[in-house]
Amino acid sequence: MRRWQRMLDATMQAHGEALLAHARELTGDGEQAARLLEDALTAAFSRGHVPEHADAAFESVRRTMRHAAVRSAVPAAPLAPADDPTEASSLARAALATLPGRERALVVLRYGAGLAVEAIASEVDLKAAAVRSDLARAVTALREVYPGIGVTVEDALEGGVLETTAVGDAR
Repeated sequence: MRRWQRMLDATMQAHGEALLAHARELTGDGEQAARLLEDALTAAFSRGHVPEHADAAFESVRRTMRHAAVRSAVPAAPLAPADDPTEASSLARAALATLPGRERALVVLRYGAGLAVEAIASEVDLKAAAVRSDLARAVTALREVYPGIGVTVEDALEGGVLETTAVGDAR
């Protein structure tokens, strides 16, 4: 077995579930998540440089997925009923599905990964002003379809952490 194959196996054994879960958060769809993860794995392991360890591969794949998700052209979906309308996470998932792919991914990075605007911009190679604009638009849209979502534009733009690397973190 080649070195890259061993590293791919080690990465998926150590982090496969976390990577797929994050891809689902970013896309909101199982099929799109699987495609996003496959494309990120292909990119991470076909660049001619094999990461030294599974944690480094995890970071590379996660960053590639985030970058691709933010550049996604997936359109917004109409508001669908929540699986369990009494459960906040079910309502939040239904509301997130109404956002276009880019805005959804940015909201997931802000609230799911807890990143600040500057960290998101660095992570996905965008200008901070573009991230601010898209986050503000996304939060405004979320508040319109789900007024009780409990997020504000101010928090979206001012909160979060600047650190983007947390090895082993499922986000």
